[in-house]
Amino acid sequence: MKRDTYFLTKAERAFISQYIMDNPNLTQEQIGDHFNVAKSTISNLKKETKDREHYERKISELLNSLNKAADTIFKLQNEILKLKRK
Repeated sequence: MKRDTYFLTKAERAFISQYIMDNPNLTQEQIGDHFNVAKSTISNLKKETKDREHYERKISELLNSLNKAADTIFKLQNEILKLKRK
């Protein structure tokens, strides 16, 4: 009997997700058979992986914007200090 998603530990879910990313040519059924889990479990993990990648990309974009804003603020503060010294 195959295990359902909710019986997998976080470590198992992470390991299977990494396996999915490392073996994109394998079918969900092949991966499910390898880990003795249902095909639907693999489908859900694939979906979670895509969602995680999407959010990680968004977080990275926001952090880049934040860093650019911080650089701009720093430059403006330096300009203010220069003007005060005159």
